[in-house]
Amino acid sequence: MSDIPAFPYRLLWGERSVRSVANLTRQDGTAFFQTLQQTPVHCDVTRFALEDANQALAYLRTGQ
Repeated sequence: MSDIPAFPYRLLWGERSVRSVANLTRQDGTAFFQTLQQTPVHCDVTRFALEDANQALAYLRTGQ
């Protein structure tokens, strides 16, 4: 099997940060979810009609 060519991760998803969760123990996961229960999480959601998908992608690319 050949290697997957390298490219900047931001080109794939455009995320602002990447956090690795590899090589964690079950206790690490349990501690994470216990902490998460006490940590406020806020999500902003904007809905787009399917015909506006290109506009939605443009917003993602510019961080809007």
